[in-house]
Amino acid sequence: MRASVGRTLAVDALLAVVLVGATTGILEAADADLTAAALVLLLAVVISSLRSVRCGALAAALGYLSCNFFFTPPTGTLEVDRASDLVAGAVFLVTAVIIGAVVARLDTLREQAVRREREAQTRVELTTRLIRGESPNDVASSSAAAMTNLFSLRACRVRFGDAIGFAGDRARLEDTSRTIVRVGDVEVDLVLGALALSGADRAVLDALVAALAAAFDQHRLEIEARDARIRAEVSQSRAGFLSAVSHNLRTPLASIKAAASTLRSLDVGLKPEERRELSDTLVDETERLERLVTNVLGLSRIRAGGLEPRPEAADMSDLAGAAVRRLRPLARAHRIRLAIDEDLPPAGVDVGMMEQIFLNLLENALHYAPPGSEITISARRTGDMIEVRVSDHGPGIPCAERERIFDEFVRVDARADRAGAGLGLAIVRALVTANRGRAWCEETPGGGATLAFSVPAANVAQQPEGVR
Repeated sequence: MRASVGRTLAVDALLAVVLVGATTGILEAADADLTAAALVLLLAVVISSLRSVRCGALAAALGYLSCNFFFTPPTGTLEVDRASDLVAGAVFLVTAVIIGAVVARLDTLREQAVRREREAQTRVELTTRLIRGESPNDVASSSAAAMTNLFSLRACRVRFGDAIGFAGDRARLEDTSRTIVRVGDVEVDLVLGALALSGADRAVLDALVAALAAAFDQHRLEIEARDARIRAEVSQSRAGFLSAVSHNLRTPLASIKAAASTLRSLDVGLKPEERRELSDTLVDETERLERLVTNVLGLSRIRAGGLEPRPEAADMSDLAGAAVRRLRPLARAHRIRLAIDEDLPPAGVDVGMMEQIFLNLLENALHYAPPGSEITISARRTGDMIEVRVSDHGPGIPCAERERIFDEFVRVDARADRAGAGLGLAIVRALVTANRGRAWCEETPGGGATLAFSVPAANVAQQPEGVR
């Protein structure tokens, strides 16, 4: 430490001597008078003061001697004949010292401001990188490198949990002379360079480590919160799935059991029409149960990423008609009208998926449309797409709910007398998306809800992706 201070003093003295000596030589060569010499030597003092206060003060003393010896009569001696010259020399010395001190102080403040700016930028950059989702190991390494550059360290190690970052000579980090700074879960090991840390530097280092500790803690808490949120969503989804499926299985199973028990009973005299009604109940509830199981299996395939459509040319009129025929028992109290354009080209879709889409949309309309009302299935071509709409005149869907109804387990009307598990429309959107289309909801003219989707026409679906 003493050797370092001695070297610094020697450099300051050498710089002051060289600056004042060179300036004096130039002034003598130019045959300058006392006033000009004083002003120029004052400039040399200012330049020296940029190095340090000591260097400026030494330059001021040397400048005073130079003015006295070389430019104040009688020249070549330190004697002063006139009192005015003595006063002028004293004024020069005081002025040079004051200006040198002010310049040195301003330069020190400038350097401190630049350093504080670098420190602030480093702190903000390191802490925000974690917020942006960068790896803790990368941030730890960057932190070690930033501290090494900022404080001129020989080596630095930043540790936070399993994240470790190094900079400089790692072997020196095993020295017992290393400095250790701990704030929270962050530990910084550092080996100082040629200069010791000042009190201000140590305060900055502590603040930087504290900021890193806060950022790492926030990062850890965000990860824990995200994991907890995912677990809660999975748990909620699982609970909703089990609740919805169990609730909707109970009703058809109870109806099937009651009808089958009645038909099986030998002591109950049933008329032919009563037996037929019970048989129809068995068929209807069995088909309802089949549709529920199909939706559950479809949702399982969607979650497992098993949707692999095999597009082929499909007649939308045939698909709509097949869905109507299959759901005829459920649609006894409704009128279903097909409004398919006669010149509608075939769609390029997976036929099996499209059958499921029509079944789910039509069953949804039958659940909510009032008895005796009309349900319309329409289809038309719009550009390269074929748009299909299933419209009913039921209670309709509020604007705020028209996007949510395509989520799993979401039902606008959750009354107990309304069947459904909230899976049908979620499956519709997934199947439509798999066939390069989109699904949406809109209001039926005159009241009600229209569920619509669009899929590519056959000639468009056969083109490579991105070619239109």
